Amino acid sequence: MDTQYREQIDRQLCANCGGTIKWNIAKQRLECASCRTPYQAETTVDKVEEHEFADYTRREGERVSFPETTIIACEGCGAQIAVDAHTTATVCPMCGSTQLLEARQEAGVPPDGVVPFRIDRETAQQNFSKWVKSRWFAPNRLKQAYQAGKLQGMYLPFWTFDAEVTSRYWGSGGTQHHVRDRDGKTRTEVRWRPVSGQVGGSYDDLQVCAAQNSASQVVEKVLPYNTVENTTPFSPSYLSGFLAERYAIPATQAVDSAQAQIQADQESRAEGEILSRGYSLARVDRVEVCYHRLTYKHVLLPAWTSAFSYKGKRYMYIINGESGKVGGQRPYSVPKILAAVGVAAAAFAAAVLLLSGEPAPRPVGEASQQEAVVCQGEFAWQAWDETLN
Repeated sequence: MDTQYREQIDRQLCANCGGTIKWNIAKQRLECASCRTPYQAETTVDKVEEHEFADYTRREGERVSFPETTIIACEGCGAQIAVDAHTTATVCPMCGSTQLLEARQEAGVPPDGVVPFRIDRETAQQNFSKWVKSRWFAPNRLKQAYQAGKLQGMYLPFWTFDAEVTSRYWGSGGTQHHVRDRDGKTRTEVRWRPVSGQVGGSYDDLQVCAAQNSASQVVEKVLPYNTVENTTPFSPSYLSGFLAERYAIPATQAVDSAQAQIQADQESRAEGEILSRGYSLARVDRVEVCYHRLTYKHVLLPAWTSAFSYKGKRYMYIINGESGKVGGQRPYSVPKILAAVGVAAAAFAAAVLLLSGEPAPRPVGEASQQEAVVCQGEFAWQAWDETLN
């Protein structure tokens, strides 16, 4: 074992009793898991730093993302999970696969900051349990099936982007006029006039998930995280007892998503600026965004994750480890949906009968109460989100 790795392990051991130093979610501090001695995180910087985007490629080739950890690669979904000396991983938290193999870590940008866990495992499980019980069209057996999935605390990789921009736009402003034709009828016409102008804006911590697996399909439903106020300088100590996923999407690719968010906002601002000129309608044809500054940072954000099986399919869910917001994949019960349609049809038929006084057509046969099945169409699952207290 190399010296650097041995020193890192020593820093995560309690000087008082030799126990493991971990993040205590209830107390919001690092402490020894055995004797409860509190510790301060040892960080290399005093504050979370933003980096110039133009310098990203050079930084990515200089180091690896998690130099003090072992990387486990999942052959099922491709996720690369960082595991410290005190944590074991036998099941992939992204897909539930047991096909985990130790892998060589590639060069990458190390984390700049981390948002520590604020929601504990018990609260996360309670939130998901409430969601399951409140789903109308969830199969009955889902309530038992999800309990087989054990929650794993892990940090998901994100890029956050800051930007200062100005934009030149071209479009049209519309004014409505009432016109009377030869027959005396009135119609509304819109007279459009070409308009151009300039807008701008500052953007702070646009969040883009850097995972490229099931998590990326679900995590959008549990955003946002409060990275502006709650991000602390990164220390490997925060990872003790948790897993961390190495980013699969580099910042050079993730920036496209951030710029798309900025483009959409600039178009909206341009539309508002046209309306502020007294026009009743606005149409934006083109917006050219000029970036005066673009910076980024690599942050790890907390999540409770698990994958569970139901009728031969795997479904993933995520609980935001900061806010408790839930997101995931779940099957639908076809019989329950058909039963709901039957009830709606019967209600409609009854209304027709009451209004017309004539016998209403008999609704299609009611759905049977057979065992729930999973929809097998093109979309076998649907993303959902719910904030639970």
